[in-house]
Amino acid sequence: MIGTLRGGELAWESFYNNMLFPNSADLALLVPNTISQNSSSLFDQATYIWTHDEYDDWGDAIDEIAGISSKWRDVAKKQNGSILLGGVKIEGTEGSGAVIFMLRVFLSKILVRDSIIEKYDRFVLARSDHFYGCVHDLDLLDNQYLWVPEGEDYGGITDRHAVMNRSHILKALDILPPLVQHPEKYIGIYKNPERLIKRRWEEENLWPLVRRFDRMMFTCADTGDTTRWMHKSSNKVPEGVYLKYFNEYNATKFTCEGKYVLSEIE
Repeated sequence: MIGTLRGGELAWESFYNNMLFPNSADLALLVPNTISQNSSSLFDQATYIWTHDEYDDWGDAIDEIAGISSKWRDVAKKQNGSILLGGVKIEGTEGSGAVIFMLRVFLSKILVRDSIIEKYDRFVLARSDHFYGCVHDLDLLDNQYLWVPEGEDYGGITDRHAVMNRSHILKALDILPPLVQHPEKYIGIYKNPERLIKRRWEEENLWPLVRRFDRMMFTCADTGDTTRWMHKSSNKVPEGVYLKYFNEYNATKFTCEGKYVLSEIE
């Protein structure tokens, strides 16, 4: 589970009951070093707790992996705005794309440094602001494939959740470095994170291994949550959390309860 902790205790309780405990999984957190360990029950459940620096301009973090000869900033400035590089101080960028991909860089290095890959057969890349409506049973997902929930693809494939085996994970995490080391190869792919993930998985020969499962989680928010991008709705759903993406919620309700919510929540 990577990134700033959002979603609140109701979401985290759904994660324990429908993901962590049923799969007898170990939880690893990669979070900003500014977060207090008293702020979430996730710290009590975590087997591993790793922290990372925060950046006022995440372009400074990218410079550390791009190489001194890279012209990635020059290319990015010509893209007329980008969700893909959200978090970088370039005019027109928005969202948190650079952040989520740099966290994957940090995570990849930690997994190698701490010899974590050799300890596990399967890895789930998750986020803290998912509410799980029913059990996410990993035994139902053949471990030879790379599994991603249905929906939220935006011309590529969703960046919010992935289930990988030990042979996939480093390749699956290696999204940003080629983009900034060889930016000229990726002109036209700057629109959003989802398109870049698909492109990189194709380049790493992972795309034939991608399979989809029915969504049983939706992105949510708690009172006081902050975000760089999508804001929560003004209304709570019956689960007691605020909704971010209606389609995710609808899909979760159908998977877990066999019904759709018929009218969109504003």
